[in-house]
Amino acid sequence: MTSAGRASRGRVEDLLTDVNSVDGAAAIGTHYELWVPDALTLRDQPAPLDLAMAILLHALLAKGYYPAGFEADTGGRVYRYVREG
Repeated sequence: MTSAGRASRGRVEDLLTDVNSVDGAAAIGTHYELWVPDALTLRDQPAPLDLAMAILLHALLAKGYYPAGFEADTGGRVYRYVREG
């Protein structure tokens, strides 16, 4: 765990479940934050961050959420998105 109590390891499948629960009909300008650990797995195998982010971004773009920056923290990053339509 990081100092903020967030896991430093995670599964892409779990992150995708979180993303899929995001309201795609939310108002324009709605913000969404996603904690992405440094160490990820996909189908129980180590997953490169760029592959994981491509999968997650595809799902977020389909809901109208676009990247709005990130902040690095111990053990991962907080990615920010905003709904643009």
